[in-house]
Formats: sequence, C-alpha cells, structure tokens
Amino acid sequence: MTEERLIVTPESSVDETQSRGDLHVRRIFDAASIPFESSFQFILRNRLPAGGANERHIHEDVEKVYYFLSGAGEVSCGPWTKRVGPGDFLFFPAAIEHEIHADADADLEFIVCAAQTTEAPRGLEG
Repeated sequence: MTEERLIVTPESSVDETQSRGDLHVRRIFDAASIPFESSFQFILRNRLPAGGANERHIHEDVEKVYYFLSGAGEVSCGPWTKRVGPGDFLFFPAAIEHEIHADADADLEFIVCAAQTTEAPRGLEG
C-alpha cells in the first residue's frame, strides 16, 4: 500500500507552544514529519497576544508568506516597517531580520507558510 498523500490536520489537534518572545505557535505541517517533494518547510498557525511581540530574528535560508486572520499590528523587516491586519498577505525574504508587534487591543493571529530558498539568499543586497 502506498503512503497516504492526502493529509488533513485539524488545528485543534495540534498543541499551542510558546516560541520567540510572546509568540504562540501551532506547527500544523513540517517537512520532517510529512513527505514533501519540494522546498516546503512548514505551516504554522500563530498568535501574538495583544501588545505582544516576537523576538527580532533571521532565517538564513527560509522565506515565508504570512496571511493575517485577525487583529492588527506592525511588521518590521530589515529597514522597512508596515501595518498589517485581517486579509493582508506578507512576504518575508530569507536572510533579513524581522519581527512582529501586535496592537494592544487584540491578539494578532496569522498563518505562516515557509519554504527553503533554492538559490543563495540575497538578504538586503541586490
């Protein structure tokens, strides 16, 4: 019998853990536990409590797309800062420091999809 290739993971079946700073994470899928044939790395369901922030950090060879579900906040990536809210998509390139701050009035909830870069990341160069 072939390995199951259609995988459904209910969010409620994944425990929420604390990560960088105030960030709470549910690791829905990751490349270590599911057989992917791509540069895909993981999908997370994240929550920053109202007024919270994650720690400024960098992923040397992972780029990410965020989709914001609820709340609002401010995202910094390298020298740039943007406001985000429900329905916004955000792309984080690899090799650039970034962080997220939730506004004080509500939790900021978002989905993160990450892939390993297929070429050397340019970071702030180029």
